[in-house]
Amino acid sequence: MSCGEIDIQFPFSLKGANYKGGRCNYPDPSFQLSCDNLSRTILTLPHSGNLLVKKINYEEQIIQVNDPNECLPKRFLQNLTFSISIPFIFDVTVYDFYNLVFVKCPSNITDSISLPSISCLQETNSSFLYYSFFRSYVNVSDSSSLFYGCEVISASVVVPFPNMLTWPIWPNLNSDIELIWDRPICGDCAARSQLCGFVDASTSQVGCISDPNHTTGLSRSLKYGLSIGVGIPALLCIIGLSCFICKKFKIHHRPNTELPNNISVFTLQLQPSNLLAGLDGPEIEKFPKTLIGESGRLPKPSNNMCPICLSEYEPKEMLRTIPECNHYFHALCIDEWLKMNATCPLCRNSPDAASSNVASIDDPSPNHTLHTA
Repeated sequence: MSCGEIDIQFPFSLKGANYKGGRCNYPDPSFQLSCDNLSRTILTLPHSGNLLVKKINYEEQIIQVNDPNECLPKRFLQNLTFSISIPFIFDVTVYDFYNLVFVKCPSNITDSISLPSISCLQETNSSFLYYSFFRSYVNVSDSSSLFYGCEVISASVVVPFPNMLTWPIWPNLNSDIELIWDRPICGDCAARSQLCGFVDASTSQVGCISDPNHTTGLSRSLKYGLSIGVGIPALLCIIGLSCFICKKFKIHHRPNTELPNNISVFTLQLQPSNLLAGLDGPEIEKFPKTLIGESGRLPKPSNNMCPICLSEYEPKEMLRTIPECNHYFHALCIDEWLKMNATCPLCRNSPDAASSNVASIDDPSPNHTLHTA
């Protein structure tokens, strides 16, 4: 059952609606709602009059209301009260109550007042603006000098304020009001997506009942447990995938200006018995070098990747060759390797230093020397 956008469930009922067997009609008339000609849901309380229902939270047992004419401050001036409108009460953990003074001030002097005016109290073609102040801040007995000629409309108006309000933020007096009800207790049924109602037509005992039109839901604790059980593994999978992609990116995207971190992979694969003392700089510089030209043509096209850093050779990069085996590498990579181990990383041969020879692969001169594997 619904009225406009408001879903009406137990303990609420809609006046004029036909409920089977009367099992959905809670005996307290305060829970009877009506639907006006604008399809708005109206709550009528004995000492508060008609209120517009904006929202009902059945799980938290909260009903959100406002003035049907969209001017709640005017209702406060008419002594709107919920103190005796049981079963609906203010949640003391949410609201505090303050005495306000409502005043009417000429518009030509309101520049000195820093608080916002109450727009819904304005009269058509009126030159007055309406404001409210804390009663403890003004001397209402001297109305002639009160705020430079403002007229007191009401000297003591009880208004609910959200208790999390931080001064100097002035609340909007036309904001929706939240009321709670503590009986009957149906919040647990709503949390499990079940209906609340009389468990037996002959008694007034209230409990959760089956809804033939809906599948029984899960309790909040079980929902939280499932969320954690599914969410944590999913998060770990995302983190693992991100690390894998990051690692792959680092391997295949090596900057030319620094030595790759993964050169140590080859070091770990070697047995200590195969290692020889490294060479010094002048000895390493005697090994031949080859400069890759603009075309990117290689001495041996099938070997287009440096075995040390696993990065593809690019134009203008300098390669160095091991003379005995003709294996070539990035000059930067093999230089660092030879400083630690005087062997070829691929075949483990111990090279002898040769004379320095730098050639360009794209150089057409017949005198250049190309060292290929």
